[in-house]
Amino acid sequence: LAKRNLSSLGDEKWLILEQVFKSALHCSKQSIARHCLDQLEKQFKPTSRRVTTLNAMYHESIDDFKSADDIYSNLLDENETDAIVQKRQISLLKEKNQIREAISQLNTYLELYQADQEAWSELCDLYLSEHDYAKAAFCAEELLLINPHNHLHHERYASIRYSQGDDYEKARTYYFSALKINPANIRALYGVVLTSTNLAMKNSSRSTESNQVYVEQIQWAREQIIQKYREAIPDLLPVVELALQSLAL
Repeated sequence: LAKRNLSSLGDEKWLILEQVFKSALHCSKQSIARHCLDQLEKQFKPTSRRVTTLNAMYHESIDDFKSADDIYSNLLDENETDAIVQKRQISLLKEKNQIREAISQLNTYLELYQADQEAWSELCDLYLSEHDYAKAAFCAEELLLINPHNHLHHERYASIRYSQGDDYEKARTYYFSALKINPANIRALYGVVLTSTNLAMKNSSRSTESNQVYVEQIQWAREQIIQKYREAIPDLLPVVELALQSLAL
């Protein structure tokens, strides 16, 4: 970057520098990030909120959490509705392993930005890390309402309900809805095997007809999994078949 003349790009140069800065932080290349930040600070006023936010991100990357938090707090004092800064502050709390504080602040954020899929997804992950499956399921339901056509949202909700262990039927339903949107979802196919197996075992003393449905669904899902691995990664087929055998009724 330093050897290239970016002046021919005009104002586009600063957007490129910003992206290179963020990529450098992601790759732990602080020296490159510092070089980009110096140029951005030289071009724009020190009071620029965007550059100030980048400066706080740089402090995060070198584990200077106090300086980063002070910068974010000052920015929020000026504009408490700044979504980007709020999310950076939540990310900082997570980085410091202050999960409960991050959850509290993320809930406050979602009171203002209720349609933010990324925020609901992050809150779901945080609740799962605390083993609070009921609240994680609520977050997953919000994601389904916002974007019902995303098969990953269906699969995620199904997995949470399966982990709760109190409604395998609902979990199975959402695994199937994930497969309806994306038939190649391997995790959903495994989910069908697991939920149908549990339901068959749970209802073993009841209707033989309903149990036969579960057995047929297990067999169908197993065949789909084997077929997809045979087509994509045949070397793993023996391992997959062994794993499926361990899940047999």
